[in-house]
Amino acid sequence: MNKVKVLHCADLHFDTPFKELSKEVSDTSKNELLEVFKKIIDLAIEENIEVLLIAGDVFDNLTVNKNTLFFISDQIKRIKNIKVFISPGNHDPYNEKSFYSMINWPENVYIFKGDMEFKEVKELNLIIWGAGFRNNYENETLLKSINVENNKINIMLLHGEIISANSKNEYNPIYINDIYKSNIDYIALGHRHKFSGILKEGMTTYAYSGCPQGRGFDEEGEKGVIIGEVYKGGTNLSFLPVCKRKYITKEIDITGTNNYDEVIFKLLSDLSDEEIHKNFYKIILKGELKEHFNLKESVLIEKLKNKFYYIKIINDTSIEVNLTELSRDYSIKGMFIAKILEKLKDASDDDKEILKLALKMGIQCLSEDEVNLNDY
Repeated sequence: MNKVKVLHCADLHFDTPFKELSKEVSDTSKNELLEVFKKIIDLAIEENIEVLLIAGDVFDNLTVNKNTLFFISDQIKRIKNIKVFISPGNHDPYNEKSFYSMINWPENVYIFKGDMEFKEVKELNLIIWGAGFRNNYENETLLKSINVENNKINIMLLHGEIISANSKNEYNPIYINDIYKSNIDYIALGHRHKFSGILKEGMTTYAYSGCPQGRGFDEEGEKGVIIGEVYKGGTNLSFLPVCKRKYITKEIDITGTNNYDEVIFKLLSDLSDEEIHKNFYKIILKGELKEHFNLKESVLIEKLKNKFYYIKIINDTSIEVNLTELSRDYSIKGMFIAKILEKLKDASDDDKEILKLALKMGIQCLSEDEVNLNDY
């Protein structure tokens, strides 16, 4: 059976600013994106890949380190026997200001620079279709003008957003019906940063590889590439993790704890030592705390910082008190609680969240403990 072995990756976002992180961790994370790309190139060599597909957003914005450009060029030169195709995305459109024009690409690299076109690879009996962003926004679909050669393998490389039939989108709207009608054997997509699964419409298989390494807590879990074979009328593809670190959000119930040591013991008993030393963690604390225990995120982070590679704490606990009983107390605290409970009865959902936070802060303040608005 005539088949082609491919590696599909997307959304590298080199030199992304990592604004949520400190400068030190941000600089490390930028360098680790380069390490992940080297790992992808290593994988292409080890697995005897014939075609490397990069589905856009290689660059993140209008700023890039010159060393990054040299690094990309050096890595691509390691795979001169592999055909490389790139489809520029909304973050790195191909135009006169493009970083693509600053790299001396080897002859095995082809960049799609605008409207849909195709490139034939005769020795592989292969047609590669592709289009590229020319601006940060592409309001009309680039998936058009397709005339598949049925005696060859047809692959398409595209950056864009799959949407429903009557919807509009600024990021190259890709319609499911157009995928169905294309009769392309495999469409390698970029733009969504989560692996989509290997999907199929009619005779066409398609997938988002997702980004190879997360850049924030909105890009959680395993990140990687798609690797395998494409043949006429089908594929044998799978997702392969390549990320060095993961972003992980974890909710932990700390009900019943009375101090920081107990919280830390509970927290660490729910997590793996190996995982916390290499990944980014956002811990959301849940449950009810005793009235006397005013847990502060900043204090807890200071106590935990040497145990985690990176940790962020969200305190979403409430205070364990009998509010109804306290509201009957003829004290300032009792009157305050009674007033808040009365307002809660008729409050909207949004107002209830504000009132609950006010209740928590007020009780802590009236319990003669310091309240810092920065903790909320």
